[in-house]
Amino acid sequence: MNTIADFLNHSYMANPDKIAIVDDNSKLTYHELNQKVISFSSFLNKFPQNSIISLLFDNTIESVIAYLGIINSGCIGHLIPTRISQSNLVQQISSAKSKLVLSSNKNFSKISEIESNNIEKLRFSEIEKTSSDVRNPRSSDYAYLIYTSGTTSSPKGVPVTHSSCVFTTGNIVETLQYSKDDVNVLPLPLSHSFGLGCLHTSLFVGSTLILQKTTDVSEILSSIKNYNANTLAAIPSTLSKMTSGGFEESLNMLSDLRLIITNSTFFPPETIKKLKKILKKGKVATYYGLTEASRSTFMIFDDDEKIESVGKPCKGTSLKIVSNNEESSIGEIWIRGHNVIEKYWDEEHTKANLSDGWLKTGDLGKIENKFLYILGRIDDLINISGEKVYPQEIERVVKVLSGIDDVVAVPMRHESFGQVVKLFVKKSVNSNISKTEILAYCIKNLERFKVPAKIEFVEDFPRTDYGKIKRFMLK
Repeated sequence: MNTIADFLNHSYMANPDKIAIVDDNSKLTYHELNQKVISFSSFLNKFPQNSIISLLFDNTIESVIAYLGIINSGCIGHLIPTRISQSNLVQQISSAKSKLVLSSNKNFSKISEIESNNIEKLRFSEIEKTSSDVRNPRSSDYAYLIYTSGTTSSPKGVPVTHSSCVFTTGNIVETLQYSKDDVNVLPLPLSHSFGLGCLHTSLFVGSTLILQKTTDVSEILSSIKNYNANTLAAIPSTLSKMTSGGFEESLNMLSDLRLIITNSTFFPPETIKKLKKILKKGKVATYYGLTEASRSTFMIFDDDEKIESVGKPCKGTSLKIVSNNEESSIGEIWIRGHNVIEKYWDEEHTKANLSDGWLKTGDLGKIENKFLYILGRIDDLINISGEKVYPQEIERVVKVLSGIDDVVAVPMRHESFGQVVKLFVKKSVNSNISKTEILAYCIKNLERFKVPAKIEFVEDFPRTDYGKIKRFMLK
């Protein structure tokens, strides 16, 4: 297979009557999905190949048809999160130079407010078949465009080629042993590279994908039961919520899963251990990667020895640690491989972040016995009297406390020490945990200079359109 279009075509030819996609309202076989994609793509033939078509959809069958229709037409899908602010929406569409913006009926009000005479704006329901011509994309063409979440800076446009996606999807399938017999529950937005990669994987092997619109734990567990699912892809906070209490009677629904996969946002070891105990024979796994270098490492937690690692580089991918201090094994993670983008949408970002095929990730890490460990972001380091403190060191200690949903450590100015640690804590619903209890736990489990000088409770954290915490705003 050379392009994403080949994924659907191959699975349709092999198993036309198999259920391909399920959402809240309907389901489609591979034959039905293929027919709808061909019909949809015919409308887009009026746009030149490689035109940018922007999509604003929740996780629905409509969104899958629209995305694959764009791929099938030789155009480029610009995937936009539905939580996006209006200003960021306008900025992205302007930067992408979109020819058409498509949305569901629910989200159309957002795109209808965009003031531009050069951009067509349509609801999915307004698309009509206009021709029977089929245009085939090339493996070197861009398949999709996603803007990074902007946790530390303004969002960057990341264009990904078909060949890069084929490479990444092949690695996912080989490493995690996906097959046509899988039924996959997906409570992740398709506008994010994690969720989109799961869609690609399901199409690649010809399995069944159950789309969830929310990360509500009860709904996820119900879907696993109702559809006899055997894989689940979810972010660490969702999995931690599942195992933190309140769902004890339902957790047996997870026991027959063959795989739970998450991404490299900090995954508490206690959550991993709980999930491993729940699964009868299944595996818990994570990966490390960026939109610019998807699925660069994989880690399957077979034992607890390397439970804080994100694994080894996948086939065809190389990592190195770049540090200004020759005596330190800790530095910035650089990635090179077939999964790494050739350039950003903006030339300025290309010059700043890509060097001779190496992607400068901005992440701090170390490699021990070929296994990668993530320590945080370079910009997030806390300098306490010359001692470098990584926020995740503190956060992973505090996160194990019951009654806490999330925690973020940031630097706070100090006259004597330069910086000290300030801790922002989001408590769980009905939690009575106090600042004194958190501080006492930190004193017991952290070196003295890492103990927070101040603790502040918050109702929630400022987040990007993809739900990631904006640390720079907390600073």
